[in-house]
Amino acid sequence: MKYTLAVATALLLATPALAQDDDIWDDDPYAAQDETVLAIDRFMGALLDLPIGRLARAMPDVEIEGDIRESDTLRDVMVRDNPGAEEELRGKARMATALVGTMLSEVEAMLPALESWAENLSRSVSD
Repeated sequence: MKYTLAVATALLLATPALAQDDDIWDDDPYAAQDETVLAIDRFMGALLDLPIGRLARAMPDVEIEGDIRESDTLRDVMVRDNPGAEEELRGKARMATALVGTMLSEVEAMLPALESWAENLSRSVSD
């Protein structure tokens, strides 16, 4: 969960840098979430293409579990033991994006009630 949250946060922060032409989303009420999901998917693809083989071999006094070859990317290592790993990872990123979008919508809907509660709390404390 920590990993998913960290990835989701990093990806949400990276979204503007990864965004492309917005015209296709102009009349879509869910455009922001769709763009975020697409940006996360592009980011995940780039992350999975990270070459890690040489890095793994260069680590002194670290025993590496599994077969990591010099030319391996993160994707190569992940799917070698679990062929469905990439789809699982991308699915979790999409799920996290949808969850954040839903949570933000719910918080937005609650704002009037929260503001009223805060005003009542403020009055009761100051009385």
